[in-house]
Amino acid sequence: MAFGVYIHIPYCVKKCPYCDFNSWGINGGFPESEYTESVLGELEFYRGEIEGRGLTSVFFGGGTPSLFDPESIGRIISKIYEVTVPERDIEVSLEVNPKTADLGKLKGLRDAGVNRISVGVQSFSRRKLDYLGRINSPEDGRRILDDVRSAGFENYNFDLMYGTGGETLDEWRRDLEEALRFGSGHISAYCLTIEHGTEFGRLFKKGKLLLPGEDALSDFISYTTEFLGGAGYGQYEISNYARPGFECRHNLLYWKGEDYLGLGAGAHSHLKSTGESPWGLRWANVKPPTAYMKAVGEGKRPIGFSERLTREEAIEDSIIMGFRLNEGLDLQGLRNNYGVAPDLSRIDSLREDGFVEFSGNSIRLTKKGTLLSDEIIVRLVNSLG
Repeated sequence: MAFGVYIHIPYCVKKCPYCDFNSWGINGGFPESEYTESVLGELEFYRGEIEGRGLTSVFFGGGTPSLFDPESIGRIISKIYEVTVPERDIEVSLEVNPKTADLGKLKGLRDAGVNRISVGVQSFSRRKLDYLGRINSPEDGRRILDDVRSAGFENYNFDLMYGTGGETLDEWRRDLEEALRFGSGHISAYCLTIEHGTEFGRLFKKGKLLLPGEDALSDFISYTTEFLGGAGYGQYEISNYARPGFECRHNLLYWKGEDYLGLGAGAHSHLKSTGESPWGLRWANVKPPTAYMKAVGEGKRPIGFSERLTREEAIEDSIIMGFRLNEGLDLQGLRNNYGVAPDLSRIDSLREDGFVEFSGNSIRLTKKGTLLSDEIIVRLVNSLG
């Protein structure tokens, strides 16, 4: 059974105005040593549950993990390997902001055990980067991607974002073309989403944020899939494209509902089946880094939220995650795991209208359907019997 460990590094040079992740501006400094010790201490709390378990992947996310020294990252990786049994071809990913890493740090990360880098470029357009409030410049993005290759990484991703105010398809095309020039095996292409509680969320509520309309977003999605597909990148998830063999194995754990342990402030965890809950258990750590470190220092698991999943919640999670994948929702898997199947006659109108398509034992969203995924999921859940 696949299993991964996620480590959340919550610190950032500056929080981006669109970001709703658990990230905290460093304001000149951050307690790297204390936080690293807390992550190592939290891992010990779970030794009894995961010791000897096969390990598929490790992922350092944030925040900005590349703020940390390679030595700290290496200590965490070594401790995880001490407790688990890493697979021979284990994937170890770390997110990098172009402004917080150079060739020396990247070489150090590779020596520490990281073998996959995910670079938050977002765009090679100065206008878009300014709109998004990013600290990196187009030149930073180009430089870090050259450094990633020079450091010896063969498996690397970079994040790009579309759907910014005033953006044209031509501007997005230039981002994609420049991305391909660096020969990455994986590209994440995210649509800008306005989240409640962010600076962009507040501006949007006041009517002060310019955004493309639904038709324009549909054009962006179609163009991205066609452009990257023509370059050999298969769309295996709504926002993720990869050349064969470069799919992110850690993220596939999430989308396929597998087990993962989250360490660090605000990190989430999921176990499919436990003695406590036959339908699964999920929990999340407290978000403030100070509260997280305090709890671990007092010998307590720093959990801020936990729940035992009901059968209905587990089914809904399977549907939501299944629809994210290009291979679609496995209907036979629903029958085998939960004894349910959708009444296809009740959702056939979705197929007729071009929102979903059926293929063997699976149902998946079309490009048109991705824009209405929330509504389609509700209709599918209501059709179960």
